[in-house]
Amino acid sequence: MNHRKTRPDELPLKVIRVILVIIILVSLWQIGSTLWSYRQGTQTYESIRQQVTLAAPAAHEGQEEADETPALDFETLRSLYPDTVAWLSCADTPIDYPVMQASNNDYYLRRLPDGTWNNSGSLFLDYRDPGDFSGALSSIYGHNMKDGSMFACLENYADQEYYDEHSALTLETGQTVYVLQPLYGFVITAQQWVEQGYDQESGISGMMEYAQSHTTFNSLYRWTEGTPLVALITCTSRSDEERYILLCQRV
Repeated sequence: MNHRKTRPDELPLKVIRVILVIIILVSLWQIGSTLWSYRQGTQTYESIRQQVTLAAPAAHEGQEEADETPALDFETLRSLYPDTVAWLSCADTPIDYPVMQASNNDYYLRRLPDGTWNNSGSLFLDYRDPGDFSGALSSIYGHNMKDGSMFACLENYADQEYYDEHSALTLETGQTVYVLQPLYGFVITAQQWVEQGYDQESGISGMMEYAQSHTTFNSLYRWTEGTPLVALITCTSRSDEERYILLCQRV
């Protein structure tokens, strides 16, 4: 029986084929893992909304129509997810999530509110900020996800028309419902944000000057000194080293 001998010049081709097959399999696994992570995150947040959203109240006698805004059951929300400090929403955008707070800024970076590991992570309040948003500056972080979820839409504030259509967000704490009025939107490197102390109350003055000179839209509102500020922070789609900051006043 004759056996065909492998020619020396065929060995590199076989090695290349094997490497290509491995690369394809790894790529397929990464794509599948990413899609599964997106799906898991979407389903989890939809489940949370269903768990804590109360039916809209019925219209009272003499009232033309009921308030269409459903109420959130914060007692249930905090019993299920004890680290919840607020709920942030913005009409006609994907932003409709609980805001978490841990003892550090790493825990919820890659965890859902129930602690499940997931690349979508959670919106979370800086661990150094008061959980009742009573500080002069409160920072809420969220990922810029490729499927448009979490804080991906913040970059849309680079467009004046988008700002005009989304000039207010709602922050609910269970005790109080705040309106967040966007004052400025700007891009800054993560290093500069920290080095200049803009992430601290002591850096508010410098931050406001930077924000005013780099804003991507013209706001309807003007900041009254002393009014608490809330910074919504995410990475830009261009670089993980850049941040898009939507700076709002809390009223």
